[in-house]
Amino acid sequence: MSQYIFNKELWKIGTKIEDETLPILNKYFGCDFKRNENNIFDILDFKDDDKKIIVEVKGRRINSYQFKDTIITASKITEGLKKIDEGFKVFFVFVFIDKVMEVELKDQDFKVKITGTNSILHYMIPVSDLTELK
Repeated sequence: MSQYIFNKELWKIGTKIEDETLPILNKYFGCDFKRNENNIFDILDFKDDDKKIIVEVKGRRINSYQFKDTIITASKITEGLKKIDEGFKVFFVFVFIDKVMEVELKDQDFKVKITGTNSILHYMIPVSDLTELK
């Protein structure tokens, strides 16, 4: 059981953003992504087992230029690195108000910070390192 209170409204918003972004992801990556449906606490959102690609979608209620960095929880980076060891490519997709952007998880050296809704460890991903999905 998680030590954090489940925020159903934020979860609904996130799921809606993921559902709206899925066709864009399938086209951009040339995949047929399936949602990880084990439970609501799955760490990474979509997977294409044939092409060995995993995508985590993060909705942002700001424009892409408002901050120098965007954040992602340490648990998502950790899980992504495990999946890379299993032969997958892992991408983080950020759905900003003004555009959708991605970054492939590799051997980056991101800054870390304790922040976010639950004041937990996050990695700081420079927006300048992101690529716009077109």
